[in-house]
Formats: sequence, structure tokens, C-alpha cells
Amino acid sequence: MQNKPLISILIVAYNPGEYLRKTLESCIEQTYENTEILILDNASSEDISQYFPESEKIRLIKSTTNLGPYNGLNILLEQAKWNYIAIQDHDDIWHTEKLERQMEFLESHPKYIGCGTNTIMYYEADQKYFEYFLDTPNYYTIHPSLVFRNDGKFRYDTSGTEYMCDAWSLKNNLCHREKKIYNLSDPLTLHLIKKTSGNYSYRWHRLTWNSISRVYQLHPFLYATLTISWEIKRKITYPILCLLWLGDWINPIERFPFRIMGKQIKTTQGDEWWKGFVG
Repeated sequence: MQNKPLISILIVAYNPGEYLRKTLESCIEQTYENTEILILDNASSEDISQYFPESEKIRLIKSTTNLGPYNGLNILLEQAKWNYIAIQDHDDIWHTEKLERQMEFLESHPKYIGCGTNTIMYYEADQKYFEYFLDTPNYYTIHPSLVFRNDGKFRYDTSGTEYMCDAWSLKNNLCHREKKIYNLSDPLTLHLIKKTSGNYSYRWHRLTWNSISRVYQLHPFLYATLTISWEIKRKITYPILCLLWLGDWINPIERFPFRIMGKQIKTTQGDEWWKGFVG
């Protein structure tokens, strides 16, 4: 392993609770061993180190203010000096061979700057899951599945908005508008959607003209229009529900499309490793 490239795994954590423990275990138990784990404590109200498994790989950086997910990742990118970067969320799980298979691909395909994987999306409240995938090659990938070459220059563009910041930044700042990310077809990442409505990223979304412009630059017209319509529905409906003490309705509304899709999962590999985590 000494001759293999080094990977910095970046995690921004905010009050992750016990979810963080399984996430870190899945990072430490990777068959690809040349890794370090950089964690930004994004001004959590709890001591997140209590969830750390015993490992010399973990390095904790603390912020006294909540920077948001992407500004937090930019702080970690400044600290990451190793050959490759891997992005992980504080409550997601990786297949043990994820990094190894991505590194095998990247080391043998130098024209690609990054590699993602298909992802199992798990809705905790419904106990349902489905496989989410993107075409290959692509401008972007499912964010917590990403591994990319570290040239020390990439940063997330948070100027004025964080809406679709990951996809925008990958397409423009990492890939420079070329399809340089390859998405492996196997589901090697488990993405958890927790029960609480506070988990949903709409709370970060600021629907400005800059945001709308970004969506249309990222996606075809019809898909972009549907995305914006869904976001407008959130901005109008969810505050009203909260005022009427009906905030619990937000979760079912968010999950409705995926309740329908919950059984539509590809089983091309027959390796249903994620079921050990989702029941």
C-alpha cells in the first residue's frame, strides 16, 4: 500500500449524533487503506468526538460558527494535501470496496478527473430504498460518492447562493465544463434521508435569480423548469404548514415521489450490502 496514492476523506459534521459512528467505520474499513479523514465540526452543540472510532486516521478541525456545508468543505480542501479527495456526508455509508474500485478506475483512466458511483437512497421514515444513478461520463456525480484528483485549486462556489452548489461547482470549477467525471454503475454508496424535516436541504436553498440561472445552466430546460417549480412549492407551502403547526406534513410530501419509486431498484450485481444498514 505504501506506493499507492493517498486519499483525504472530507466530512463536514453538524450535530450528527450516532450516525457519524457508522459513517466513520465505513471509511476506516475500506479495503483501500492509504487514507486520512478530515472532519470539520461545524459549530455543533455536542461533542462529536464521542462518536469517533479509535483510529489514528481521524483529524478534527473545529469551527466556532456554522459555515454551511460547502464553505465548510472549502475549509477542509485548504487542509487536504494528499493526492486524491473523497467527499462524504456525516450520515452516509460506503461499501468497503468503494475507494479501491474508484482508484483502480482513476489510475487507469487519466483523462477523467473524478469518479462517482451509483447510490442507494434510503428514506428512514418509510424504511424504503431505491437506486439513484447518473449517466457516464458526466459533469457531476452524486456528491458523497465523489473521488477526484487533488490539484489544490478546486473550491466550491458559494457566491450568493448554495442552491445546487455541488453540481454547479463540479461542472464549472472541477470539470471546467467537460465531462470528466465517470460514474461507476454499481451502487457503492448509501445515502440516508433521516426522519426529521430539519434534514431536508430546502432550508439551505435561496431561490434567487442567480439560483434559477444556475439551474437552467446545469440542466435541460424541462428538467430545470420542474426543479424550479418544486422549489417554489417548497418556499410557499412549507412555511404555511409550519405556521399552521403542520410541519410534520413536510416529510411525507418530500418522500412521496420516492415512496412510489421505493421498489424500483436495480439488482444487477446481487450484492445487497446496504440491507445490513437499512433493515
